[in-house]
Amino acid sequence: MSALAGVACLALVLLFMGFASGGLRVVHADPIEPPEGYPKLALSVKTVTPTLAETGGVTLYYAIEIRNTGAYTAENVTLTDHIDEHTSFTGEAGVSAPHTPTIVSETLTWSGTVGFDETVVVTFNVSVDETFSGTVVNTAVISQPLLHEVLTRTAETVVTDHPILEIEKTSSPSRPGHNAPLVYTLLVANRGQSRASLPITVTDYVPSGTTLYKVGMDGITGTVGSDTVITWTENVTLALNDTSAFTFSVMVDESVAPGDVLTNAVYAVDSDETDVVYGESYTVTVYAPEFRLSKRVWPDPPGSNREMTYTLRLLNRGALALDMVITDVVPSGVTYVRGGSYDSGVVSWTLDRLDTGQSAQFTYTVSISDVLGIPIVNDDYGVCDDAGVCQPGRPLTSVVQGPVFEATAIVDPIAKKPGGGVGTDVWPTLIVRNLGPGNALDAQATLIFERISVQLGDLSVDPSVGALSEGPDCGDKCQAYVWIGDLGVGDVVTFATPDGQNTIGGEEGTLYKATVIITDALGARHTDPVSDTAVGLVTHYANLNLRKTAPSVIGRGQIITYTIDVWNSALATDQPPPYPYLLDFLPEHVTLITSSISHGGTYTTISGTLGSMTVISWTLPSFGTGERLLEPRTFAVRVDADLVSGTQIVNQWYSTHWYESEAGEYFSNAGDPITTTVKEVGLIDSYKEVEPELLEPGPGNVLTYTLHIVNSSALTATDVLVYDELPWEASTYQRDAVASSGTIVSDIVSIRWEGDVGPFSSELVTFTVLVDEDYQGPITNTATISNADLLSEVVIQAVAWVTDEPVLSIDKSAPASVNQGQNIPYAIHVANAGQQATHVVVTDTIPANTTIITSSITAGGKHLAGLGQVEWTFDALDPGESENLAFAVSVDSGNEVVNAFYGIRADEVETVMGDPVTTEIVGGGHDIYLPLVLRNS
Repeated sequence: MSALAGVACLALVLLFMGFASGGLRVVHADPIEPPEGYPKLALSVKTVTPTLAETGGVTLYYAIEIRNTGAYTAENVTLTDHIDEHTSFTGEAGVSAPHTPTIVSETLTWSGTVGFDETVVVTFNVSVDETFSGTVVNTAVISQPLLHEVLTRTAETVVTDHPILEIEKTSSPSRPGHNAPLVYTLLVANRGQSRASLPITVTDYVPSGTTLYKVGMDGITGTVGSDTVITWTENVTLALNDTSAFTFSVMVDESVAPGDVLTNAVYAVDSDETDVVYGESYTVTVYAPEFRLSKRVWPDPPGSNREMTYTLRLLNRGALALDMVITDVVPSGVTYVRGGSYDSGVVSWTLDRLDTGQSAQFTYTVSISDVLGIPIVNDDYGVCDDAGVCQPGRPLTSVVQGPVFEATAIVDPIAKKPGGGVGTDVWPTLIVRNLGPGNALDAQATLIFERISVQLGDLSVDPSVGALSEGPDCGDKCQAYVWIGDLGVGDVVTFATPDGQNTIGGEEGTLYKATVIITDALGARHTDPVSDTAVGLVTHYANLNLRKTAPSVIGRGQIITYTIDVWNSALATDQPPPYPYLLDFLPEHVTLITSSISHGGTYTTISGTLGSMTVISWTLPSFGTGERLLEPRTFAVRVDADLVSGTQIVNQWYSTHWYESEAGEYFSNAGDPITTTVKEVGLIDSYKEVEPELLEPGPGNVLTYTLHIVNSSALTATDVLVYDELPWEASTYQRDAVASSGTIVSDIVSIRWEGDVGPFSSELVTFTVLVDEDYQGPITNTATISNADLLSEVVIQAVAWVTDEPVLSIDKSAPASVNQGQNIPYAIHVANAGQQATHVVVTDTIPANTTIITSSITAGGKHLAGLGQVEWTFDALDPGESENLAFAVSVDSGNEVVNAFYGIRADEVETVMGDPVTTEIVGGGHDIYLPLVLRNS
């Protein structure tokens, strides 16, 4: 039978798929129409010149800048400004836009339009009454129909011939403790006319409940009744808004209890030119150190016959703590190895100082013996400071896991002719591996050879560890041997026969087998046996195996090269003719590059009622036992250009064929399917970064964005367009975009970049935005990349948080399906994108129709049997910190398991829930694939 004669026997049903691609989204030209876009006038400002004046009459010059930094034109804007009662209009008012302001009854009004990305400036002047002394306050009110609320902008001018003094107070630390220092700072400021060498007197009473400790420079102490008074008399030079600081410190009395409030109500500043000015009453709450002590282990879970390291984390949420001692009683069942100071079963550390909000870590290491499934309970550890404040640590239970073995059996060849002689030997190879987490001491591997004549002296052990001996009786034509030895985590031991071995029995179809079984005894328990068996066949025929390789991912329109290797693992093929041949049916979604077919291969198209397809064929040489092709057979295809990302190109119909004269028929082996997934390449790998990712609310917050326009393909991406819609709702673009190449056009709400990106290279666009000072929440910046070679736009984002609270997230993964009898492992990831979270609790409700495997709980979690939950507790989760948690369940019944109720909470935020995860339970057993045999007709 010729190569093409076998094609009809392998014709496939062709599936035709249609693809439709929508057009690219039209990006906004400058403005963005409502409701997505709207005006934003929040950055409007009002200024006055001068801000400080002497009496006797002065002209004040006001400018109101109505700034539209939003995404749409602001129509019907109204500005109203009622001037101070101590001023009068000079009659001079102007505007940078149409519609002159009107002045009626001491009120200025302007109405008009502030265009997109425009500013309208309204100006006017007033004169101050000659006899007035004080502060001239002028407030403008801005309104517009699309604004949620009116805007007020105020400008002030102080009219005086003298300095105006103010005094205020601060203290540190923010959480003082009893019998600990507290520093007060008094700040004197001048809000009036400048003075050089102005004599001032500052006084302050030492608060009740404290004892004076130190006085800052030039301070003098005295008494008024039973009170201690501190006085500073100095000549200071203070221009407008200049300040001068005065400090003193006290020791908080030991009698002051945590929660008591220290009140400092009488402090003042006086001068020759001003009256006495008193500061507002100032209070400080006294705290005690507030410790939170927890621990974790590594590895988690711990393993038998190896070391385990405890890491203790001490967090202080209260007042400054001094001279702490941390102790940990080494739990039973383990042996101390190193870390800390060890004495009589107790590990200890000392720490001189731990400020408010700070944390410290301590570690020590223990060793675990030859045990399995034993819980190690660490519940006797704590911290105490010099003031007697103590806190025990949260108990931690860790269940020791044994080794997890992997067994592999190989026989070569997997088919052979009967009897002895050349080409009839068999080489069995048995491999055992320890995947951890436990080390195995005196693990036992049983090696079984059925119908393979292996003697004890024929076996080699690599590396040469352990002891090999005769094994148990395994029946007729069977030999068994036992190896006992140590197998550490990651260790591999290989058992092989350097010389070929004979098989026992020569009938056609006789099976010969090599089996390895490994287990380990840990205390009174054993690990579950793990085994693997390799099977070979005694035969009179050849066996042409084949293997195909191709890239796992590919881009649309790119070229896939398929490589096929063929080798004979059994008897030699018959002397040709007929010759062996190789067939490969072209998969869907590709076009054959005919010139790429190697080694004289040919192709043809097979048509039928179900469609048509292309088949490639090669005539192969004859194969001796163990021979393979000197050069693999190859061909290339071009992937269709209109495929969507995620399309799978499956090449599953390829096979070898050879004629066996003794049987009078053709034999065939089919190769395993190989799948290549279509993935957008090139611009799809672009990304965006923002720095910083976390800010506290307030003025002056700047975010820097960097856009990486990445081309991961081998071809230049030309005329790439990037449209970046800025987060204008919560920030303002600083008009500073720069690019490594290409051109940039920008307005107040968007940036456009256009250019080329070379193969395997990237271009950068960097810019900044100023966050609105009153904004809190996430700021999401989205860029859209379009190009003629993209089926759909590439959307990339960067998120920053402006918040003074934690931002917690939780997600979970699990297998989409498991076989009946298999456990379901759950992996939970929690993270904090915001400020520090304290007393973090993660809970997961055990799914219905399952049973928790308590030994699988990691990271110190515990099973709350009464609630049907698993719970983890952490003292704190710092900004940017994350934790990975895990547990497993066994399935009791049902066709699917839904894990829907799990979440994370902290003292500062309410519970955040994760998305449900579903696992399907499928029937047991394995698929069986039968080779295709072509019979000669």
